[in-house]
Amino acid sequence: MLSFFHAVSSEWLKRRRSLTTWLVLGSATFVPAIILAARLRYPGKLAAIYAEPKFWDILFVQAWESMALMILPLATMLIVSLVTQIEDRNNGWKQLHAAPLPVATIFLSKLVVILFLVSGIVVLHNLALYFVGVLPAWLLPGLDVKVAGFPAQAQIARSAIFLIDVLPVVGIQYLLALRLRTFVAPLAIGMAQWILSLGLISWEFSYLLPYTYPSLDYLRVEYQRSLPTPAGVSTIAAAVFLAATAAGALIFSLRENKG
Repeated sequence: MLSFFHAVSSEWLKRRRSLTTWLVLGSATFVPAIILAARLRYPGKLAAIYAEPKFWDILFVQAWESMALMILPLATMLIVSLVTQIEDRNNGWKQLHAAPLPVATIFLSKLVVILFLVSGIVVLHNLALYFVGVLPAWLLPGLDVKVAGFPAQAQIARSAIFLIDVLPVVGIQYLLALRLRTFVAPLAIGMAQWILSLGLISWEFSYLLPYTYPSLDYLRVEYQRSLPTPAGVSTIAAAVFLAATAAGALIFSLRENKG
């Protein structure tokens, strides 16, 4: 466990030279910043917005549409490529494999960093939404928002669903990045699958496409759209993630060329 902790710490330190921090911050705050700017641009409409009983629910639905359909999947693909390709850009695979670390530790340490960064997008996005709700009321007189009424538990539960739904993107992109060891190829394959998923989102068997899960659950949760899936979307997503991660671990351990 101690060696695993040091491996994760090492991967986290190596990540600091990449653009992952800015990617996480930008992905998490992009939509909330647009919503906040639009609300402050037209302050005359804020009274009606804040008088809405479902104020926080409406804000959540408004923000998560772009997040679930586009930003979270694309940001996840970029994060996986950036973290996985650090060794390729620095020619460090041989040095990493020369360290007294099991192959499983190397594989899992990078995966943990990726999962932490993707989770960071979701957490920071929810924090940004909270401030989008309260900042206008703090800055402009005459507005009333019940900060204590922020449905934190419900928002966390909803966000957790989308986080689970994007895990197949993590697993598949990680597998591709370890197998192909280039930045562009895994990203191109992932974006092609994402575009295909958006085009077939109304297909009866769209749940067979792993990159559709955030979009499908958004339609289910926010618009009460029934989905003909053999199990819950998040359950299928978790199973696909485990299968893709196991396949990636196998490919990584059997790869003859460690350089």
